[in-house]
Amino acid sequence: MGALLIAGTVYAFFTTVAPTQVATAKTGLVHVELREDFPTTDAFGAPIDTVKTFTGENTGDSMAYVRARVFASPEYHFIGQDASGHTVDEWRPLALPASDFTITVTAPDWTDKDGFLYYNKILQPTDSTSVVTATLQLRDPSVLPEGMDIRLNMQVTLESSQATNNAYQTLFGISSMPAGVETL
Repeated sequence: MGALLIAGTVYAFFTTVAPTQVATAKTGLVHVELREDFPTTDAFGAPIDTVKTFTGENTGDSMAYVRARVFASPEYHFIGQDASGHTVDEWRPLALPASDFTITVTAPDWTDKDGFLYYNKILQPTDSTSVVTATLQLRDPSVLPEGMDIRLNMQVTLESSQATNNAYQTLFGISSMPAGVETL
């Protein structure tokens, strides 16, 4: 802002400068790590059993909602050559429909809704969820191709959202948490 005052032959010019202002904000960190116990495997890494346990640990500094998905991940052992003639020895995904498998889940403190397991409690920083035990079974072994070395495996995905401001609506794509899940 400026002003010019004229009085006789004296001129004065006044200015003001806004003081420097700094605004700081700290946001919380939502980070939940998946902790899995992998089944015992054979010499090639194939699971000997089809039971997996897991938990989620809040390693962030904010309260979090947690949900998980467990799904079958069958694989076959491929030994052959790639396009350049190099020997390949690897496990590759085996395309089988999800309906060929039964996954049984034992999960106290979790709610099963729309293919996800939702942890019933708001997970506080440094806390862990209760243990989830998942067992995989093939409904009909005759659907497996013959003459292939096949292993049944399970994969777990874990998702988290800040517990405040209904952030789960955007991150999880749902309008409300399932019945039985603690809310703020």
